[in-house]
Amino acid sequence: MNKLSLASRLRIAFSLISCVVFISIGTLSYQSFREMVYIQQDKALAARIKRMEVFLTDAYTVQILGKYPKLYENMVGHEDSIFIVKEAGKDLIRINPLNIKIPSLNYSSKIQFTNNSPEQPTTRFAFQSVQHGDQHYQLIAGQQWYAANQTLKQYFWKIAFYTGLGILLSSLLGFMVGHYMFRSMRALIAETSKINVQKLNQRIQVKTTNTEVQQLSHAMNEMLDKIQQDYQKLAQFSEDIAHELRTPLNNLMGQTQILLSQSRQIEELENLLYSHLEEYERLTKMIESMLFIARSEYTEAGLEKSSVDILQLIRDVTDYFDYLIEERQMSLRLQLPDEMNLRVNEALIQRAIANLISNAVVYGTEQGRITLEVKREQTDCVIRIVTHDIWIEEKHLPYLFDRFYQIDESRHKRAQTGGLGLAIVQSIMQLHSGCAEVENQTAGVAFTLRLPLKN
Repeated sequence: MNKLSLASRLRIAFSLISCVVFISIGTLSYQSFREMVYIQQDKALAARIKRMEVFLTDAYTVQILGKYPKLYENMVGHEDSIFIVKEAGKDLIRINPLNIKIPSLNYSSKIQFTNNSPEQPTTRFAFQSVQHGDQHYQLIAGQQWYAANQTLKQYFWKIAFYTGLGILLSSLLGFMVGHYMFRSMRALIAETSKINVQKLNQRIQVKTTNTEVQQLSHAMNEMLDKIQQDYQKLAQFSEDIAHELRTPLNNLMGQTQILLSQSRQIEELENLLYSHLEEYERLTKMIESMLFIARSEYTEAGLEKSSVDILQLIRDVTDYFDYLIEERQMSLRLQLPDEMNLRVNEALIQRAIANLISNAVVYGTEQGRITLEVKREQTDCVIRIVTHDIWIEEKHLPYLFDRFYQIDESRHKRAQTGGLGLAIVQSIMQLHSGCAEVENQTAGVAFTLRLPLKN
């Protein structure tokens, strides 16, 4: 089944609306005209009753009309007209050229109206009882529906013709207007179809006065900007992976080739194996980190969270680093509130805090100080780790959380993380709708984790 385009749907909808509007207007117009015709016919019958009532004031005129009823018939001028004057139940004047059956009529001092039959009536009657002197008269006037029905029939077909013409013209106009209005949409589709992976830098440029199309093209250009940025990051990520993996692999192959170039002692072979094992461990950690970052971007919906005592979690993490801190003769100061509970994934938050403390210990000075502070700021829980007397050049700060970013090679060798430690921290914060920040303070470099209290 073919799907209709938006333009076709709007045209059909406009045509249906036109049908409903024109048919409704035509129906109301016909009903109003029919009521007007019926009212005019009743008024004409009532006028005949009034005229005959005037004639009754002249007994001589009544006698003449009784003897010569054709006179009044000629005065009325219609063969289908009925007029009857009864006196004491007897016909004083009877004008009924077509011999229409007169229904039983009650006496009434006011003009009343009735039909000759409740179903499919053919004649309309008006009647009234009047008194002149001692005489009582009943006046009956009638008119057949034929003339009125013919008029209504002609009017009906005119209404039907003009209604159909109006629907046709409005549908045609709707088609033309829709074709004109969707011209810019077709141009937008044509421009969009030109964009592919090789032309991600191309943007949509459609000249139009249509506000919706302008907004849509603007939104699509913004989307293309984000796609291009992500694509560039992905390309850079692939390049960085290739570079980071190539270095240890080249080292492994080079050392192996050199060792195999001639006979070696068992001790040399063992040393080579130990060196290879270190490289393998480093590659394993790097691959695990890359897999974690890749998976973290698609697991937010399934992230398991629970209520965690963040203070106890921090104490457990710092206890793990006691030996390393003592070995470097450093000091770790904790500034913790009395109570702080968060709904988070305990293992991931523990890993993020551990990565920052590890960086502080590895890059801090011998006998240096580290401060770990937890506090509440408005609706956030703030975890800040300050490495005293250590600062990072401002030009590096915006890129520290990028994957594989390294300030210098010496730091890379000391950390053995491949530049993914802070990227993992950033991914964990994004999973928890938080953020990671870094800044230089007077005391030293400060890494800050912000987690919403209601997560």
